[in-house]
Amino acid sequence: MKLWALIRNEFLREFSSGVSIVYFLVLPLLFIVAVGAGLSPMMDSSGRPDEIHRPIEVLRQDDGALARAFVDALREVNLQPREVLTLTEEEFGLMIPADFSARLLAGQPATVTLHEAPMDSAAPVVEEAVNAARGRVGGAVLTAQLGVAQVAAMLPAQTHKAAFFASVLTETLAAAAHPPAVIQVHWAKAATSANPISGAGQAAAGQMVTWVQITLLGIAEVLVDERARGTLRRMLITPTRWVTLLGGKLLAHLLLGLTQIALLIVGGELLFHVGWGQSSAATALVSVAFALATVSLGVWLATLVKTRKQASSITMGLSLTMAALGGAWWPLEITPPAYRNIAHLLPTTWAMQAYDKILTQGAAVSDVWLESLVLLGFAAVFVALGLRASGKLRA
Repeated sequence: MKLWALIRNEFLREFSSGVSIVYFLVLPLLFIVAVGAGLSPMMDSSGRPDEIHRPIEVLRQDDGALARAFVDALREVNLQPREVLTLTEEEFGLMIPADFSARLLAGQPATVTLHEAPMDSAAPVVEEAVNAARGRVGGAVLTAQLGVAQVAAMLPAQTHKAAFFASVLTETLAAAAHPPAVIQVHWAKAATSANPISGAGQAAAGQMVTWVQITLLGIAEVLVDERARGTLRRMLITPTRWVTLLGGKLLAHLLLGLTQIALLIVGGELLFHVGWGQSSAATALVSVAFALATVSLGVWLATLVKTRKQASSITMGLSLTMAALGGAWWPLEITPPAYRNIAHLLPTTWAMQAYDKILTQGAAVSDVWLESLVLLGFAAVFVALGLRASGKLRA
């Protein structure tokens, strides 16, 4: 009865105001929608990263063949050129000068100007694509020039040289559109599944890890506040053992976190068709292990700080930091190998690794046992550290 009363009081405390519901459920779902919408254009129907086609304005002041070939080359490198009369500041833009074709045909360098959209993360991609188009046209010109140089002695007149150069250049540009060496991408079998991950699915795991951490680590703020107000000391005067009191607090917040996980999983399934249901047992195992590791960390944190304000700041900062570093906000595959190795020192990394397996591969319990075991190991370490310093909570 005492344990149940402690759990009931913690639930009543957590949902004492409507604002708690917003942070507990509404905001996480809204973030899943927002982040999922941002990721969806990057995923094709098979759940693999799709080619990015970025629009780019083109101010073409030259009507020559090479200027037109440059615009065609932009399309070949997955840009979407749109010819305009003036460039706007809000879009990517390319200005091809009036002497572009003439200078290249004369064997002289020509310059095009790329206008980058401000505060757009795709700028490096667009710049690299424009460079690829430039290389295609420039390479064709260089090849034609070399061809003319090789047979220069055989051409009796300069006019014939110019005609020969134009002919070789035209053929080289046509050949460049169909390169002899191509790359075929092979996707590993483990990267595909009958239910490929969507943008919302990719966001669901990361946002769930982020927000549930805030709830679970919140036990640190509760324990520090009750210690500061003397509540814990007064409760120990009653016939309540310290182990029961601390266990009740821990169990209550564990159930709060699992409740939040369950609601976010159901919400993801119903609203965004996230594929959690393809392996319910594995999802439950990972979720319980992750919740145990995080709430245990919260108990240990409570022994390290002195005020509620400190606990609140550390809880929020640590939650966001571990989520970001652990792959909840971006895939760890884009980070250097050394970073990925260091990131495995965080429980969030193991949780995200397991959730990604479930969503992308329909992983069963046997596929996520290692991640779950590591998370339980984190829980054991944090519990041991917390119990060792638990006397500070009663001081």
